[in-house]
Amino acid sequence: MATPPPVTDLLARFVNDTDMSTMSGKTLAEAKLHILDTLGVALAGVSTEVAAIALDYCQGLGARNESSIWGTPAKASVSTAAFANGLLAHALDYDDWDAFIHVGHPSSMIVGAALPLAEHLGASGQDLLKAYVLGIEVICKIAANAPNVQDRGFHSTPVFGSLGATIACASLLKLPVDKIKAALGVAASGAGGIHRQQGSMVKPFHAGNSARNGAEAALLASKGFTADAAIFEAPRGFCDTFFGPDTCDYEKMVADIGAPYFLDSPGIGLKWHPCSAPQFLAADAALQLKRQHKIDIADVAKMEVSIPPKRYARHYSAEVKTGLRGKFAINYVVAMCFLDGKLEIATFTDEKVNEPKVQDAFSKVQVICDESIPEPGPYCPVSVELKDGTRHSYTAKIAKGDPRNPMTEEEVTEKFRGNARQAISQKQTEAVVDAVKRIESVDNVKTIVNLLKP
Repeated sequence: MATPPPVTDLLARFVNDTDMSTMSGKTLAEAKLHILDTLGVALAGVSTEVAAIALDYCQGLGARNESSIWGTPAKASVSTAAFANGLLAHALDYDDWDAFIHVGHPSSMIVGAALPLAEHLGASGQDLLKAYVLGIEVICKIAANAPNVQDRGFHSTPVFGSLGATIACASLLKLPVDKIKAALGVAASGAGGIHRQQGSMVKPFHAGNSARNGAEAALLASKGFTADAAIFEAPRGFCDTFFGPDTCDYEKMVADIGAPYFLDSPGIGLKWHPCSAPQFLAADAALQLKRQHKIDIADVAKMEVSIPPKRYARHYSAEVKTGLRGKFAINYVVAMCFLDGKLEIATFTDEKVNEPKVQDAFSKVQVICDESIPEPGPYCPVSVELKDGTRHSYTAKIAKGDPRNPMTEEEVTEKFRGNARQAISQKQTEAVVDAVKRIESVDNVKTIVNLLKP
């Protein structure tokens, strides 16, 4: 086996050496949309049960007036605020997602960690924007050239998100190369998360814990904390441990980084539906059938959705009794599309799930394990049979919100407005939209953070 290039060192130098002149207008425009979207889903996440428990826990740690917890009047240490905000941003599973390389939901952790640190430092909006782009770029280069870590039982979101949060925070702290490598070494030992936890409160904990991990790693490194300086490529390091020895392409991890930036091409997805991304194709197909044929659930005899074996094992649920479980159950998602003709935050509450009409619709969905559909399921056939024997079918191939079928700027902004108004006023909401749109000219991000308080 050839000696790998010094991946950790080269990535650290990229972060240290890169300025915003290398970032295209499209890259920066996409970054702003993802930051805005993340703030919105976090504000909506404040009202969830998992948030209530976590915020109560954070308050019990004792307040330090370093950084704000969004959507609340509370302040905390940088790392505690990062934990809270990362968790809030992933509480609804409505935050952005990677459609191509299994990097998970990166922005909840990168923004969740970077904005509290930027607030504490009094950093500019331009510094925050740059830090965000660098965090996304580094973890996407790693993930794109490694096997799917979820096949080994890990949840990719916190595995990569810890590193992305670290990169963003290291950029804000303007750490030199040796301290960036140290920060990555610290974060690598704090990274992790078990995929089995989907459908439980631990999934958003993964995002909060990883945001905290990234902030702490960078702050420790800034004070002289040391770690292994070749944590990615060294034997028994991050890549060997998470993906298996000799499974990563180290040359490609560092080749052509930022040319183009991943946000520019192929891009990160923005969620059209407030549930797990593997359900999107089924949802889009069911909604298409509902609209096209004006189907009333009272006329439905049964619904069918076909998915490949791995997806069947992960996303078919024989019963759904909680909203959290519903987000990951393809049969629940299909049922709700035919019942209500839409998916919204209220679709995935415990109260909604247990309504008799919902359980009745759920019982009519048959999930077919179809070995002829390749993994991980690039298309999704959905059929509906009416009580009069009429049958309609539709196959969705590219989900709404996927970079190949993107949400428009106006759609993202409207999504933000709908989410944000659950925690802040309409005036504040519009001010946040304006501030993020012109974030390069924001002298101090406290201007934005102050708008996130109810």
